[in-house]
Amino acid sequence: MSAPFEGFRTGGRASTLPAQFFTEVLPAIDDADELRVTVYALYAITRPAIGGQARPLLAMRASEIAREEPLVRLFAERGGAAAVTRALEAAATRGALLAAPLDDGDTLYFVHNDGGRRLRDRVVAGALEVPPMNGRAVRALTAEPAPRASRPAAAYEQEIGMLTPTIAVAIADAEQKYPEQWIVDALREASARNARSWRYAEAILERWQTEGRDDEGTGRDPRKLDHGPYEHLIHRGTD
Repeated sequence: MSAPFEGFRTGGRASTLPAQFFTEVLPAIDDADELRVTVYALYAITRPAIGGQARPLLAMRASEIAREEPLVRLFAERGGAAAVTRALEAAATRGALLAAPLDDGDTLYFVHNDGGRRLRDRVVAGALEVPPMNGRAVRALTAEPAPRASRPAAAYEQEIGMLTPTIAVAIADAEQKYPEQWIVDALREASARNARSWRYAEAILERWQTEGRDDEGTGRDPRKLDHGPYEHLIHRGTD
């Protein structure tokens, strides 16, 4: 059994769902997988892009949704991407999502509201181009993922926030360069300093690699160390 959830962080990014979801859609869903995927898809489709910028298109491919790290872990022993795809199809049949089949065999999903209907119709008519994925996201979404998150990935979700495909690739790269415990400690220190971003944690790792860890073997709390030139990286957010 996993450890109990420690509670939502004050100031963390919030997501909203339409009230109709709770009054009309939720009571009608009797399949747990459909419920999990519907809620996650509604969040993922409408969340800001990495860096807080607006998404070029408020829609996601089924393959992208199935590759989202939380769903990968959740469905690792529940049928994998195929089960996610079936749940997405059920959500579209129910009407919570809108689906637009693509020529490459994938399916594009939209939130079923006025804006989603307009976007879906424009995509189907060919008036709106489906944007390609960027390089690092393609690597994360097309690579065969591990069924369970590594300790650093789990620490990121606990201390920083939702693990995006780009951050998952960055953490995997870091695991090739640094000890696993270093990455976990750096993420915890970033959280303790209210600097919840991978960029800040990576700066800590780079300094430890260059100058060594003064706290190792001394009993000093690594969260209280002064990071000199890296202090300017402290900021709120989950870059």
